[in-house]
Amino acid sequence: MPRAAPGSNGGLMSNKKLTVLIVDDSRTVLAQIENVVAANELVEVVGTARNGAEAVQQVSQLRPDLVLMDIVMPDVDGLAALRLIQSKNPETRVAMLSSVGAMASKAEEAFRLGAIQVLSKPIDEEILGALLAQECERAQS
Repeated sequence: MPRAAPGSNGGLMSNKKLTVLIVDDSRTVLAQIENVVAANELVEVVGTARNGAEAVQQVSQLRPDLVLMDIVMPDVDGLAALRLIQSKNPETRVAMLSSVGAMASKAEEAFRLGAIQVLSKPIDEEILGALLAQECERAQS
């Protein structure tokens, strides 16, 4: 599909990329998610964080469109970080990542706190790709 030139408004899709912050204490998970994101030319990883405290700080600095964040992390966990992110930057959309063992009760709380989706780990690349495509479409409209 043709794209509009920067600054033009010809009814075409804009050139703005969906910006993503990835938050997980596992280097393996960070790398896996970065690889999936790199496959989508409309998405850009603007940062990574290893715990919730770093995530809150980076959301304030980087203003990503989407945060992909683990629920269970050292120091400040993902749910506490989600609470802070939503209170300080309510326009930021957050999808949570969780291992199957932590899913049920944590997922309920994540949705209650404003998460748009909870993805189970190990990450299904097709599901993550579909989420990214959906968020790209939303950002373009």
